Amino acid sequence: MNIGMMTDTYIPQINGVATSVNLFKRYLESMGERVYVFSPMIPKNESGTFKVNGLRFLWEPQHRLAIPISHKIFKLSTKLKIDVVHSHAPFSMGFQALRISEKLGLPHIHTYHTLLTEYRHYIPFPFRPTENAVREFSSWFCNSTDAVIAPTGKIKDELLGYGVEVPIYVLPTGIDVENFRRPLKFSIRKRHSISENDHVILFVGRIAKEKNVDFVVKAFALLHEKLKNTTLIMIGDGPEMKEVSHLASHLNISDHVVMTGYMPRNEIVEYYRQSDVFAFASVTETQGLVVLEALAAGLPVVAVAKEGVADALKDGVGCSLIDTVQLKDFVDRLLKILRNPEFSMKMSNDGINYVLEHWSMNTMARRLDEIYKEVVKSSKRRRKKYDSQSFFAYLHRLGLRVF
Repeated sequence: MNIGMMTDTYIPQINGVATSVNLFKRYLESMGERVYVFSPMIPKNESGTFKVNGLRFLWEPQHRLAIPISHKIFKLSTKLKIDVVHSHAPFSMGFQALRISEKLGLPHIHTYHTLLTEYRHYIPFPFRPTENAVREFSSWFCNSTDAVIAPTGKIKDELLGYGVEVPIYVLPTGIDVENFRRPLKFSIRKRHSISENDHVILFVGRIAKEKNVDFVVKAFALLHEKLKNTTLIMIGDGPEMKEVSHLASHLNISDHVVMTGYMPRNEIVEYYRQSDVFAFASVTETQGLVVLEALAAGLPVVAVAKEGVADALKDGVGCSLIDTVQLKDFVDRLLKILRNPEFSMKMSNDGINYVLEHWSMNTMARRLDEIYKEVVKSSKRRRKKYDSQSFFAYLHRLGLRVF
């Protein structure tokens, strides 16, 4: 089968969608499928990837806004004999997937990776749509496809509440466990001049409002008051970099906080494997891949049990979860792990076994392959006609003039 994945983000970018697309591509190919990725960002020397035009974000140079040239992608998709189109965002490349699906008569599957209602703050007034408008837009896009993949059952329920009527499959992204078994490449302590006696608390993710990064910094400040030999490493880039740096300075912990900025994915693995505990407070995750990656590396996790994190993790199995965003409780969980080596070791082993049993990438890729075949087989149902004029009139009615 020839699979065309249309995505606005791909490695070397660091985010859950880019990771998901890359992992599924690799594992599907290992099963004998042919996967082609179309994106404004692609890695060097990776076969089966095609770069589309894009505008670089000045404030986040590793991100690009796709501006695809339709006729070139049509010709390439025809040449590659694409059997199924799989979109990973309902925006620029998602629109492209709709056009290709309609023009070439191909089944179209969409993965709804992100709760878009939680990201409206990135759109400035007066263009920011209401939550209801975003729900209607999501429903329109999903119902324009042949099937939708939701990373969790909660996301499926959310989409059903929006009025999505096409089949919805629940399929999380698996974890590439083998990536956490290879020999270490470098010492994170030597790289950042961290004492061997220090406990390292790790955060990985976008430095952005929706990741609740200020809570992590405040929690570390309280932790540091009680346990001096501690260092917080925050890996990732994003719009809140300056604000987080200023907060660390205000709390007098700047000398104990390392902000790495953007980092290649193959290096992040070293941080998972050499840190002492993973701290994560986001309440908007659709799946929470980073917490599962931490467990796969044997790194105990303290997190807030909301949305995808609550679905992915089981409290007490490699992780310690709090139900509400409460600083004291969060810090107490961190301290219990850092002060009890035997407890920490048990959490580490439990986490590794949990991921191996429930989140293997092999299992998830086989299921996705089955979904493709099911949708291709049943896609003889009526094809939805994509009409750009009526589409933009629809967006105008919703007040989504920015899309």
